[in-house]
Amino acid sequence: MVIWALLWAIAGVWGERPQLKASDAVFMYAPYDPTLYDAYAGTVVGWAGRARSKNAQDVQWFRQRVEEAREKGLRYCGSVDFVVDFGGFIAFCPDRFMEAVCRDLDDNPITVPWLWDHRYKGHPAYWFCTNNPDYRAYLSDQVERTCVAPIDGLHIDDWRGTAACSAWFGGCFCRHCMEGFRDWLKQRFTKEQLGSMGIERVEEFDLKAFLKSKGITAEQWRRQRSRLPFGELFQQFQTEQMLQVVREVFEYAESLKGKPLLRSVNSSGSSPEALVVAPLVDFFCGEMDHHALTAQVPVEPAFVFKLAEGLGKRQAATASGQDWAWIAANEKPGLVRTWIAQAYAFGNAFMVPHHQWCYTPEKGTHWWEGKTEDFAFVYRFIRENANLFDGYRELANLSLAYTHENFSEIRSVALELLKANIPFNILAMEPTLGVKVTKKDLSACEFLLTGKHPLSLDFERLVKSSKVSIVQWQGIDKLPEKVLRQVKLNSGKVRVSLRYKPDDPTAPVICHLLNQDYDLQRDDVRPARVAVSINRLLLSKAIKDTPKRAILRTPMLASEEIPIQLDGDWLTFTVPELGFWALIEIPTR
Repeated sequence: MVIWALLWAIAGVWGERPQLKASDAVFMYAPYDPTLYDAYAGTVVGWAGRARSKNAQDVQWFRQRVEEAREKGLRYCGSVDFVVDFGGFIAFCPDRFMEAVCRDLDDNPITVPWLWDHRYKGHPAYWFCTNNPDYRAYLSDQVERTCVAPIDGLHIDDWRGTAACSAWFGGCFCRHCMEGFRDWLKQRFTKEQLGSMGIERVEEFDLKAFLKSKGITAEQWRRQRSRLPFGELFQQFQTEQMLQVVREVFEYAESLKGKPLLRSVNSSGSSPEALVVAPLVDFFCGEMDHHALTAQVPVEPAFVFKLAEGLGKRQAATASGQDWAWIAANEKPGLVRTWIAQAYAFGNAFMVPHHQWCYTPEKGTHWWEGKTEDFAFVYRFIRENANLFDGYRELANLSLAYTHENFSEIRSVALELLKANIPFNILAMEPTLGVKVTKKDLSACEFLLTGKHPLSLDFERLVKSSKVSIVQWQGIDKLPEKVLRQVKLNSGKVRVSLRYKPDDPTAPVICHLLNQDYDLQRDDVRPARVAVSINRLLLSKAIKDTPKRAILRTPMLASEEIPIQLDGDWLTFTVPELGFWALIEIPTR
């Protein structure tokens, strides 16, 4: 637990951390034309590079990019690459760069698969080892080149480094990884424990030689590592090493700038492995699968958005390279607008799609340029209504208790609830994530759904001391009636996100309506007349009176009042013609 305690303490080093707001309009890359900042009402540049070198011309070029954004009121996050800047490292260490290449069990060099079409001076895109001292020196050099300008934040691309190479591609068995693993074992286990693993003299232990002596091949290790001797321990070692490198990179940058920086990594809450870095970052910033090939609005990102909110973070999302390749091939900006709306409706962000990385195994890297007229109006709508996004959380009487062991179960439950429009939030009850769940958090919900694997003792005691009712998943039909009777719609192709501002009792409740009925041929959703009924008991958490009217807000159209009818336990309103997204502002009085 020592490493996790260290990670949790990081946030307190500088006091209160900077945050990404729910209404932030985030550019992934700095645009070549800075007038785009105004067109999109931009507020943050999230993943925006560094000076190419330390010479005066390159430094001035980067400073100019940063200052262009900051003069328009944006926060600018420079970036450091843990994997893809292979050419930069070859130039940085030309005489011995091959010593830093990740190696498989047979000592073969490992390359970055998605950069198969990239070369530098005839060299392929080697995957360099983040445990190598020369490569770590290059990461520090990248930080220094980022900090030559007045940046506000730092992004790390491919933060898992060698841990990802270990998890997916059978590395790394270089000298530094073997020595590091041996030292890690010495510090982690007693002599007796090591003996039970077959290690009599740990000072002489070499994992590579051990596996070879057992007849294990490089291909076996790549495909079956988790089932082979030391496979899981070696992966744990690599992950802990990477967390240490990530922490050092962020701390070094903050020491150079003398202030806390807005921290992010290219990741999402899409797996327990992706979440372990959460205590070190202020938000996640990266690709998520949106399944563009299906030509449907995906539900999976909404789970990631809810999980990020449960961690007290936000996701600045974009689609995957394969998604953007499909959009580029078919030119369907209307589908992308549904992605943008869903992210913001669930309290997160979708990065401005002005210049998108595309990837297919056949074409490799290519790019798609989103048109300003297709998207800028959506971001302006969000910024013009920022007060209806910032500070809001999900309004629900059901919470899901997240732990790493229960990830798959909680994810499956969440997707079913999302499809059924049953409001819920997620409480991060995973001890290693360091999220402080309190009695107040539990009291905000009436029911807590836990997974098959038990909670930690501390969380079990917290739950028992609260008044929340425990629910086990046995299907939607088996949920308590109070959970089921929260929201009703007359259409099965509309997704609802119901949000309130717990710290401001005067703020309206916001009901986001997301039209899921996408028509591929029209590249737009089919408009629908939608009647929504919300249970008064649920609304009573945020609204004491019975409102008679609401305000309907939609992109590009003037806001209008719509009536609210009271029908027994339900408050009902109707949106006459729902496009891809609407906000219904329900006043507290």
